[in-house]
Amino acid sequence: MTRKVDLDQARAAFARAAGGEREVFGDFFLARLFGLEVTFPAEACEVAFEVQDFMFNPQGTLHGGVLATALDIAMGHLIQRHAGPGTTLEMKVQYLAPIRIGRVTCRGEALRRGGTWFLRADARDAGGQLLAYATSTWKLLKTAAQAAPKETPA
Repeated sequence: MTRKVDLDQARAAFARAAGGEREVFGDFFLARLFGLEVTFPAEACEVAFEVQDFMFNPQGTLHGGVLATALDIAMGHLIQRHAGPGTTLEMKVQYLAPIRIGRVTCRGEALRRGGTWFLRADARDAGGQLLAYATSTWKLLKTAAQAAPKETPA
C-alpha cells in the first residue's frame, strides 16, 4: 500500500514542537509534536490527541509506539502530580483495535501507591470504544534535594 503523508501537517506539528521554550511536564517536545492535551480529572490523568497521518505505521494505522507513548505519559504525569518524579520499570500494552482517524484519549489511574507504584491506562476513541490498555510498574525517583548528602553537625 502506497500512501503519502500530509507534509504541511507534519511540518506544522514539528514547528509547534520545536517552537516550545520549555521542557516540563505537560509541555515538552514529544507532547507538542503529537499535540497532546494533558488534564487531571479527579484522581486520574488524561492525555488526548487527534490522530494525524504522520503518526501512522506503513499499514496506515496509528503506530503502536505513538499510542504506547501517550499511555505512558498519562501514567507518568499522574505519578508526577501526586508523588513527584518517577520512572517506568516495566509496561505492557494490549492493542485491541486499529486507529485510523479521530481523537484518542488515554486515561491513567493508580492501582497501588507507595515507593513503587502500579498503574493502568486505557485508550479510547471519541465514542468511548476501548482501543488499547496498559499496565505498568513505576519507581519514585529521588529529587536532587533528597539525593544530596546530609551534613553532619560538627
